[in-house]
Order: sequence, then structure tokens, then C-alpha cells
Amino acid sequence: MNGKNSLQDIIEQDKKTLLHPFTRISEWEASDPLVISGGEGCTLFDSRGNAYLDGTSSLWVNLLGHRNQGIDAAIRAQLDRIAHTTFLGLTHEEGVLLAQELLSIAPAGLSRVFYSDNGSTAVEIALKMAYLLRRSAGKPHRFLSLERSYHGDTLGAVGVGGIPRFHGTFLPLTRESLKAPSPDCFHCPLGLKRETCSIDCADAAIALVRRHRDELSGVILEPRLQAAGGMVLWPEGYLSRLSMEIKSHGIPLILDEVATGFGRTGACFACQLEDVTPDFLCVGKGLTGGYLPLAATLFSEESYLGLKKDPGIFYHGHSYTGNPLAVAAARETLRQLGDTPVLSELPQKRTVFDSFRAALGCIPKIGNIRSIGLVFAFDVFMDTGHTIPAKDSVMYGIQTDAQSRGLIVRPLLNTLYLIPPLSVSRHDLETMCERLLQAVRNQSDIM
Repeated sequence: MNGKNSLQDIIEQDKKTLLHPFTRISEWEASDPLVISGGEGCTLFDSRGNAYLDGTSSLWVNLLGHRNQGIDAAIRAQLDRIAHTTFLGLTHEEGVLLAQELLSIAPAGLSRVFYSDNGSTAVEIALKMAYLLRRSAGKPHRFLSLERSYHGDTLGAVGVGGIPRFHGTFLPLTRESLKAPSPDCFHCPLGLKRETCSIDCADAAIALVRRHRDELSGVILEPRLQAAGGMVLWPEGYLSRLSMEIKSHGIPLILDEVATGFGRTGACFACQLEDVTPDFLCVGKGLTGGYLPLAATLFSEESYLGLKKDPGIFYHGHSYTGNPLAVAAARETLRQLGDTPVLSELPQKRTVFDSFRAALGCIPKIGNIRSIGLVFAFDVFMDTGHTIPAKDSVMYGIQTDAQSRGLIVRPLLNTLYLIPPLSVSRHDLETMCERLLQAVRNQSDIM
């Protein structure tokens, strides 16, 4: 602590003055929360001096470790020039260069960049742009998305969201999107056999596209992995098949890669796993290496020319659009992704998951074990038939047990996952798996 306030003072003042996101208020008020005071690499430190491996990459944002020397230096160097200048009617070199660098690694066909400050706003921008383009073509306003989708918490993003516990309360403030079934082959919403689920789920979505093609402003998807929806891992081929149908009708395709971008799934962008180029690509989270808020919406030249004609000005912006400090962090993050072996080493690191998967497979109440890139997830049940999700108390018990062993995890209902920084060492990744396995085994209700 800084010497002016005790640790207990900080905790008490937090509970008197703050509201934390996605945190049950009564449980927070009754808890003894961690007060994080520092970090290094894949490790966080609390104010009592305890160390914790960061199993969630600080909510999926940290790519290259805490206190990354290169990103630290880039931000300090930018501070010597200017911390912020508006992007409304002005520009700066760093912002121009970052746009070029983003487009150089993005799917071919994307040629323009609009900056914002978080994933939800990147999605809002894509929704607005798609709406403007389809409005000029005389099409009504309606979007299609997937059940269990999560695209952020601003109102446009809520309207295309598909997680009732997050979005249900606020849907009256929005126009809700049409929903296609999530291609979850373990809990198939259509009751299909797993070997045909990907084909038939795609058919269900394609049927909706065809039925409503004249009223759709766009289709928005999280390619290959629906993260907040429970780490739903899509079957290979679903994305490419559905995107082909969408494009055949001239409907804008929006891909939300806020969670999946910059190597999380093994490719720079998840859509590149199936050679899909969207009309709009939304990125954020890991763009700055987890340092500062920055997001971007990448889009095609065709879309740009359409917006140039009507309305000729885009009425959307943020006070900190293109913030130079965040842009400097992002440029260094992209440099390290390209110049260091952090991405090429992912296949070798993934082998750590093999033994973890085998150990979990020996626990009868664990099921739906899956992974993509450096994302690993599994579900916890109360029965060996994998039909009754584990109780909240069981999941909270695993979370707190893991924390006591020095691992930060955060369940999604009955799903547990690891999303470490891409820079994680093999040793730290093995330790994360071991600690989570111990925490699971320590819950008598599922053993």
C-alpha cells in the first residue's frame, strides 16, 4: 500500500463507494476481496504479497504479459511527445501507421479503420455502418445473430446479444435481433447427433437468412468461439458455409473478434482459419496487449464508398478516439506478435493441454472438454450423464480453491476455462492446469 491507507481501509472504502461489473453485490459486500498491487509476466501480486497466475489474462486482454518491457517503453516514449489529441478533424502519425499495420494482417479485402475505445463500441460502429448502407438500399433495420452470443453491453450490442441473464433486462430498450441456434455440438439446441450438428445448425441459420434477407441490415457472429456464451467452440466449416450464404444475398457480415483476435485461436484472426473475409471486423481487448482501452472497426472499401455517398459524414465518435498512448501500445503489441515467436510457439504450448484433458477425462462429472488455440474449457456437472449443470456453490468453491492455490479463474455458469497470456511459459501453463485440476478434485460434490 502507499502508506496513507491500510489494506482494510481500501477494502472498506471500496465497498462504500464502488460498484463492480458482473459481480453480485451481496456477495461482494460479504467477501474479503483481493487488492491487486502489481504484476509481472503471467503473475499478479496482491497487497499481502501473494502471487497468482493470471488464468484469464485479466479478462482476455493481456497477450504478452504484465509489465512487458517493450510496451512500457513505447508508452513512455509517446508520453514525451503528447498524451492525447482529438481525432475529430485532426490526425497523427501513430494513428495512421497503426491503421496500415492492422490492415496488413487483417483478412484481404479490408481497407479502412475506425478507432474507438472498447469492443462494445467497435460493434456499435459496425452495426451503425451496416444499417446506413442497407438503409440507402431501401432495406429495413433488423440484424441476425446467434443464441448465446455476446457483443458487449451498449444498447446496440445488447440488441444483438443472446444471453438472457446479461441482456434480458435491457431488451425493451432495443430492437432485438433475429436469433439462429448456437452451433454447440455438445448441447445441440436442435437435438441433433453430434456428427451432423454442424451441417444442420448451419442449415437452420441459412434458412433464417433466406427467409429474412430483404429486411436484414446485417448478420453479426463471433467466429469459431462464443466466449462469454460459455466457450462454445464451433465445428469446423460452420463459419465458411454460413458466410457464403450471407454474402450471396449482399447482406453485410460483421465478425466480432474482440475476444478471438490477435492469436487467441491460433490464427491472427479466427475467421482466417476458414478463409472468411467479413464486411466489418471488430477488434479490441488484446489490441494494446492489455494495457489501455482501444478498439477498431475494420471495413471494406465498398462500405467506405457507400458511407461517403450517404450520409457523407459518420455521426459517431469518442473523446479519446485514436488516443496516442493507446495507439503506441497497440503498435508495439503488433510488432511483438510479428517479430517474436509468440504465435509460432502456440502449437507446442498446446501439448500441455493433452495431459490436462486426460486427467479431467477420468473425472466422471466433467464433460465437454474442448480447446482452440491457447483457450481450454470444460463443463462441470452434478451427474455422470452430463445433464445437470453444477451448482453455483460448486463453481464458486472451485474458483476460491484455485485462488487459494495461486490461480485466478472465473467460471461462466458451469464452465471453467483457462485463457492465459500468449506469452505464458510452458512451466506456468502446466502449473495453471495442475492447480485448476487440484481445485476441481477438491470438490466432494463432483468427485
